[in-house]
Amino acid sequence: MTVLVDYLVDGGGLRAIDDGLRPILDEIQALLGADLSVVLYQPRRAGAPLTVLSAGSGWGDPFLPNEPVVTSRPLPRREPAALAQLEIHSQLRRHTARLEGSVAVPWRDAHGTGVVVVGNLGVPVPGPGALADEALRRHYRTAIVRALRHARRSGAGQLDRDLRAAARLVAEAAVDGSDVPAALSAVLTSARDLLRSEVAYLAVPDNGPGTFVFDQMLGIRTVAFRSLRVQLGQGLGGLARQVGKPIRSANYADDSRLQAAPVSETKGEGIISAMAVPVTVGPEIAAVLYVGDRRMRAFTPVDEDLLEEFAGHASLGLRRRLAERDRLAAIERTVREQVAYDLHDSVVRGLVTIGFEAEQAGFTAQDPDTASRLAAIARAAESCMIRLRGELGSLVAVGPPAATYASEVLERVDRLPDRGVRRALELEGEDVELSGEVAGALVKVGEEAVANAERHSGGATVTVRVVTTGPHVVSIEVTDDGTFDEATCGAVAGHFGMSAMRAAIERLGGRLAVGPAGGRGTTVTATVPTQGRVGTGEQ
Repeated sequence: MTVLVDYLVDGGGLRAIDDGLRPILDEIQALLGADLSVVLYQPRRAGAPLTVLSAGSGWGDPFLPNEPVVTSRPLPRREPAALAQLEIHSQLRRHTARLEGSVAVPWRDAHGTGVVVVGNLGVPVPGPGALADEALRRHYRTAIVRALRHARRSGAGQLDRDLRAAARLVAEAAVDGSDVPAALSAVLTSARDLLRSEVAYLAVPDNGPGTFVFDQMLGIRTVAFRSLRVQLGQGLGGLARQVGKPIRSANYADDSRLQAAPVSETKGEGIISAMAVPVTVGPEIAAVLYVGDRRMRAFTPVDEDLLEEFAGHASLGLRRRLAERDRLAAIERTVREQVAYDLHDSVVRGLVTIGFEAEQAGFTAQDPDTASRLAAIARAAESCMIRLRGELGSLVAVGPPAATYASEVLERVDRLPDRGVRRALELEGEDVELSGEVAGALVKVGEEAVANAERHSGGATVTVRVVTTGPHVVSIEVTDDGTFDEATCGAVAGHFGMSAMRAAIERLGGRLAVGPAGGRGTTVTATVPTQGRVGTGEQ
């Protein structure tokens, strides 16, 4: 890990430049007999001059570190100058320093220009001519540039060490921690300590990528703030997600860049200044990390770069959270699938038997009224079966069907519970991409046919083949080596037991066939366009 950023102004809560320049400022202030002073610096990549430090007796409200300001008149850029009635205005808040008399001492370095302003509020500076001596001016310029260089090196080195420590803490918690909350707590603690801020909090997706909710918080007190839901583009975090980079705000309530910001909840929490950065895991924005303060704080480009660098390490903790989320989702999906399979093997099979027996009895019934009643029973059983199958499909569904490959159809059919019958899986042709609907329909046919064969055929082996004919047609064939039974496979009049799957296949522009295998046993074949009727326009 190398030094992160150009440490041009203080960042990360450090006061390295402030501490390095303060002795020189005190010396100039004493030389001129003044009681107020401020150091301004304008890096080349920044806009307005920033306050590096301000000091003096009788100044009740000094400027904040790194507070952007403008002056009522141009400041000297080459030689010291005496200035009358100079005003320095904050760009963050309603705050102005009015100096009746002052002296400005300019300097420059490789990264920008600066000036020391020393003065009094009510009377002129007693001895402005004290800086007329060329040797003295050269001495202060050299001293300022040297102190600035040393302070920047010191500040950058300290931030580099702080970032290393924060990254190590997050990594240890992510790898060795006992649970996910502990890993995320390490992320927040490290971020807060790294930026030396009062609060840190994490927003994560809530049932999709559009809405984020606060999941982990450090130093947050109010229920209203904890309950916030943030949309894309909304507030500080929503803007950070939208632009994909850190956003800093020194005065959140009055920041005109923020759209639909939750100002009242943020004010209620007491947060005035904050930064937010998206945390990505692969291509996904897995969270938004915030740090904030209940006092006004002018976060700097150094702070922004530091938080962005830390977000890369914070993704370790988020990976742990996503892995745990996926593990729990997998467990839930397995339980739901098992329930669905159990219901299919019991209730659906029972309805098939009821409907089939009623249908067969109706064919032989002599009394028209009895035949009518049996037909009604068969229709009701089939209707209930179709509806129940739909509900079971919803039980195991995990979202809109996604495109998949032909080989995955085989894998999904093979997830059926093992009933002691050997299964052979074969893929013939290219492993082409299928639409989600087509893959789902083929899987249903395969599951139904395999379950029928394993329960009723008496065979020892079931072969499942997926055959692709070019890029546009795909088939699934399920063949057993047992005994062909029209009643069991539903090939008799009315096609009871296969009607739901036949309807699903035909809706996609395909066809379903059930019949005896070449030697013995049964073959079920479903053939459909790879993208379905809707996706390709094929009829």
